[in-house]
Amino acid sequence: MSVIAVTGPRRLSRAEHEQALADLKCLRTCERWLVGDAPGLDELARLVCWREALHTELYQVKPQLPDRARYAERSTRMVSALAQVRGTLHAWPNKPAPPELRPSRNWPRGAQGSGTWGTIALAVGLGLNVELHPLMDDLQLPDWIETRQLAFL
Repeated sequence: MSVIAVTGPRRLSRAEHEQALADLKCLRTCERWLVGDAPGLDELARLVCWREALHTELYQVKPQLPDRARYAERSTRMVSALAQVRGTLHAWPNKPAPPELRPSRNWPRGAQGSGTWGTIALAVGLGLNVELHPLMDDLQLPDWIETRQLAFL
């Protein structure tokens, strides 16, 4: 069974929205999707899952947590579940990675509020495959991304 998780920005420009929608539609053959509850890319993925009647597992923030920890904790749960089944993370970054960010087996330090890059660093730290769908031209990759784990789509 092919299992994927998705991550991306909470705010998408119109062009980013159209590009991400086209990319997500191409993934409809994946059997199981792990998706967050944020606006933006997560919301778009939930829409595709609903329209295509795909098996979706929704990961929601825990409102009792402090604001700054909610999305990191939610994304950590999602990537941990993905690691259990050795699935693939599909990521839509729309900006470069924060310079201090490094892969980690726990939520990485240095994400500087970039949940997308924090989620990518966590997946890389856990040894998962990551497929990037950059929403910007000439995306500069951090040196810690190994090409054997990475695919550009």
